[in-house]
Amino acid sequence: MIRNRVKTAVALAAMGTICLALPAAANDKGMTWAKAGHDARLGIDAVACAAGDDCDAYAGDTACTVALPVLCLKQDGSTRPNYMVHPSGGVMPDAFYRGWASGHIATTAPVVGNLLTSAEQADGLCEASFGAGWRMAEHHDGRWIQGMGTDRYYGNAGLWHSPSPWSSSQSEGGGWAFWAYGNVRDDTRFWVRIIGQPANCWN
Repeated sequence: MIRNRVKTAVALAAMGTICLALPAAANDKGMTWAKAGHDARLGIDAVACAAGDDCDAYAGDTACTVALPVLCLKQDGSTRPNYMVHPSGGVMPDAFYRGWASGHIATTAPVVGNLLTSAEQADGLCEASFGAGWRMAEHHDGRWIQGMGTDRYYGNAGLWHSPSPWSSSQSEGGGWAFWAYGNVRDDTRFWVRIIGQPANCWN
């Protein structure tokens, strides 16, 4: 019964807010991110956990009874464009918080957090909404290279503009924010998963 209702929820993702009733998840809060900026010149968005200081990556920040879009990502191997790596004020190098997700982002219709019963189910919602290869974005999807900036470690459309082009094999995993191609809505926060912390509605 529940399995059928989850399938129905996935099928309705592209048509409007999903509000089917399911048993409450184990966690009463889930982590959310928000749009932190857009670079129209490059066609990319910054999305971040800390935007507005409303994010809790350790215990969740938003009640799982709330309906919010899911942030979806398709990592298609896009090379990093030459966006600015702004100072972060964090304990890690600035680039750690300004990583490149190597792809495109989009948001689903709003979905009640309790309907996100597993990472696999959330990935399926993204795939149902946007096609093969899409999945729910994760807190650590940004990749960074020490010293990357507007004149180092980037490439565009296969034409290198730098003596040190972007290399996924050289990059490291970042966190708390990332850049990707897209222009998602900026009027709401959205569900993002995190590995290694109990801040997902299905935990």
